[in-house]
Amino acid sequence: MIRRIASVFILTFTLTISFGQNKNQYEIIGSALGIKDYTVLYLDFADETDKILDSTYVIGEKFIFKGQLKSKVAKALLRTSNYSDYKFFWLENSTITFNAEKGKFRGADITGSNTQDEQNRLDLILQTVPRGKIIDEEKRFVEEHPNSIISADILSIYSSTWGKDTTAALYNTLSNELKSTSYGKDILDFISLNQDLKIGDQYVDFAQEDAQNKLVRLSDFNGKTVLLEFWGSWCAPCRESNPELVKIYNEFRDKGFEILGVGAETKREAWLNAIETDKLPWTNVTDLKGDKNKAALIYGVSYYPTNFLIDKTGTIIARDLQEDKLRERLKEILDAK
Repeated sequence: MIRRIASVFILTFTLTISFGQNKNQYEIIGSALGIKDYTVLYLDFADETDKILDSTYVIGEKFIFKGQLKSKVAKALLRTSNYSDYKFFWLENSTITFNAEKGKFRGADITGSNTQDEQNRLDLILQTVPRGKIIDEEKRFVEEHPNSIISADILSIYSSTWGKDTTAALYNTLSNELKSTSYGKDILDFISLNQDLKIGDQYVDFAQEDAQNKLVRLSDFNGKTVLLEFWGSWCAPCRESNPELVKIYNEFRDKGFEILGVGAETKREAWLNAIETDKLPWTNVTDLKGDKNKAALIYGVSYYPTNFLIDKTGTIIARDLQEDKLRERLKEILDAK
């Protein structure tokens, strides 16, 4: 029976290649060397990994996906169930070959997508430059390719890193079509919301829901020394620093110190589990928009963890104080009374 199913799959695979496809659909014709029969592969939109677009079996180290994109191009993720193998790539309504090997999906050879061909050329360039120059090279790409969706994707990723002025200048060079994409809208959100806050500035207020679905504002903590802590349940350095942060909180909470945690989350359950597992006693909020969290955009957060120390007058007095340095600063402020 298994041999018959495999034979039917391979026959279908061969006929698909022979007779082609509708140009308004995509067809991913894949090989997955070393992957066992009946292993399930999943196809997701890269920005919606909690929503499975399609799935298929690997039979005889081969697989096929078929479907139709509403847009010209979309960033996709092809993966195994546990993400032991995965590859981000640009999907178009065309015939695409995806040749990969177990344990090496990120090095998959992909042809048939013009946008992915462009991404491959950029990746080759990035492999030749020093690690410290990669971001500069990506910025150059955005400057020289204002009509490429890859440019919009890059600018969306690095908007907080490059800052409001640079981001706005590059955004203005993008085509109107790119500005209307999800990437373009994310970039515009950053430009509209980011306050380019620096030490010495007054905090900017915002409101998000806590673990009990209660709306909490930063201004609710007026009159106290507040650590505005941007973190994520998925962020290993964040989770590793939480035990010491809990100690510091307990040491100074009776002296007018508070922490407001802002989660860069898309999955509420994972966020709540992290709060419970790490036994975080302070208020935590999120808007479930991941790294596009509104507060993170306002404060220009580009890495995690990031924090801002705000004194009782509402002035930002420090940024990115970790463990010992945070404790020392709090002693200066709160033990001096």
